[in-house]
Amino acid sequence: MACDHSASHSGGARYLRTASQLQLVLVCDGCGAECAQLGRLDYQLEPRRLVVQVAELIARELELSEAQTDRVRFAALVCGVGRSQIPMSIMSKPGPLTTQEWAEVQRQPEVAAALLSHVSMDDIREWILCHRERPDGSGYPRGLTGEQIPLEARILAVADAYTAMVSDRPYRARRDHQAACQELIRCAGTQFDVEAVKAFLRASLERAQQLGRSAA
Repeated sequence: MACDHSASHSGGARYLRTASQLQLVLVCDGCGAECAQLGRLDYQLEPRRLVVQVAELIARELELSEAQTDRVRFAALVCGVGRSQIPMSIMSKPGPLTTQEWAEVQRQPEVAAALLSHVSMDDIREWILCHRERPDGSGYPRGLTGEQIPLEARILAVADAYTAMVSDRPYRARRDHQAACQELIRCAGTQFDVEAVKAFLRASLERAQQLGRSAA
């Protein structure tokens, strides 16, 4: 019997190498068929999607279901795509950002969330919008605190921060795995969710060497 695509749907992505574009698609969880195209973006594929890997590690350590873990992976990918839409002149600036430039950076969650318009992506869009919120309320764009922030967004925050810390930036050299972990510990409870940090640290004990290679 043919699938009527009435099951839940998940997000997927396909890289169109010849066009250097990322195609976002809607996939039926029942049969795996692509039901709709969510859009295409100019995008240079990165050989290692460390943020996706880290988000998956944390989600599995927190015992999220397989379906939910897949959605967290997709959310992590879209967060990265959204960041690539911020002007390179800002993202590669070696010195301090102006007030206007910082406001542009703070639009990143909204830019990424706007890539997903289909109703089945409502939960993922909310996670992306909230992944720069902080438990102590000092994050953006809404100033949410504690458990007001969806768990999946708290996972994305840790994955995003770890990936940023072990990556070279125009204004600083990258940190090694241990130094990045120490910073996560230092900021747990204020910038990052305590349980998400603990989950990453537990998972990374077995994967430290692998994470180190991915960050290189």
